[in-house]
Amino acid sequence: MPPHFQLDEDNDVIHDAEAFSLATESAYQAAYSPLRLYLRQLVVDKVKRENPKLAAIQHRYRSPGLDRLFMFSGMLGNHSFFMIALPFLHTFGMGAFARGLTFVVLWSIYFSGFVKDYISAPRPASPPVVQITRSPAHTLEYGFPSTHTTYAVATIVYISHFMLNVWHISTVWVGLMWICGVTIVVGRIYCGLHSFIDVVGGIVIGIIEALCFVFFFDRMDALMLSTAGPLYSIAIFYFAMSSIPRSLDPCPCCIDSFCATSVTLGLSIGYWIHARLPFLWHTGQSDAISWDLSLTLTQNALRCLITIVLVVAWKVGSKPFIVSMVKYLVPDYLSQVSSEECSDDSSAKDSDSDCKQDCYVAPTASNIKNRRYGSYALMVSHENLA
Repeated sequence: MPPHFQLDEDNDVIHDAEAFSLATESAYQAAYSPLRLYLRQLVVDKVKRENPKLAAIQHRYRSPGLDRLFMFSGMLGNHSFFMIALPFLHTFGMGAFARGLTFVVLWSIYFSGFVKDYISAPRPASPPVVQITRSPAHTLEYGFPSTHTTYAVATIVYISHFMLNVWHISTVWVGLMWICGVTIVVGRIYCGLHSFIDVVGGIVIGIIEALCFVFFFDRMDALMLSTAGPLYSIAIFYFAMSSIPRSLDPCPCCIDSFCATSVTLGLSIGYWIHARLPFLWHTGQSDAISWDLSLTLTQNALRCLITIVLVVAWKVGSKPFIVSMVKYLVPDYLSQVSSEECSDDSSAKDSDSDCKQDCYVAPTASNIKNRRYGSYALMVSHENLA
């Protein structure tokens, strides 16, 4: 069974990081390539060596004020924040910039999740490190690289390019934005959720990704809005999903990657449709949602409110609808997968209630041989299809 969370006297999450690994070393040896095993061991050894340093930092600097500061900064870099903030860029008619920034954020989630599953390195062990978070479920993910760091750095690098080279905004505002970014990055270490190598990995991936979008997004955007745009978008989505490495542990990175890339697919096709409906071009722009400056403050506020309501309603209502469709279209396949997850483990057979509740077991030799483990099992688990 997946581990259960424990809290210390300050209601902080504590657990033994090794308890989150359901796989044995022999399973890793059987499932992973030599290169993957080598890179994993490098990161795991580095994280273990950094554990005492992280604990010492917390012991020396931790305070209630800093706890609140870094938990708040972490919220500025989580999925919920971007889910609410990014749609406004499109509502305000920012067109290509809004698409580019949305792609930067969402593909950061995919790239960091891809590397997390490939490397499969745990987060800092707790104890001695205390994990300070309002979202304990995130401690189930692998540690390297830090996703918060990846999309914080990628986002700021991308916005900085526009602020300095396109909009010519004062460097003071750019500096303030970078201070916010540094707070997010430092907070990952202070909160005990990532080691130094996790953060460095996130910084490197974020910079590389942002520079790629700075130099190549205009060409990508033209392809997405071309006649064959939806075909390009679907092909990229299919390739990205089929390329996700299978991890041996139930890391939810694959689910985050699927959700993020699904949004990019919907965004691409949505703008492609918009570009072919001239009656929507109130300002003459085919590649941007119209923002009418003649509207009153109340009307603009109402437009923003409608944006939030639609996003939240889709977030809440889309999953039950789509899951019911999947269960209707392929019920036999899902039933077979779910039964295999429980039947492959003898301890799960002994406890029907536990199996129904968690239904995720350590990978067996047959699981590894048939490539049904880790990410695969988690994607079709009862919890994800509930």
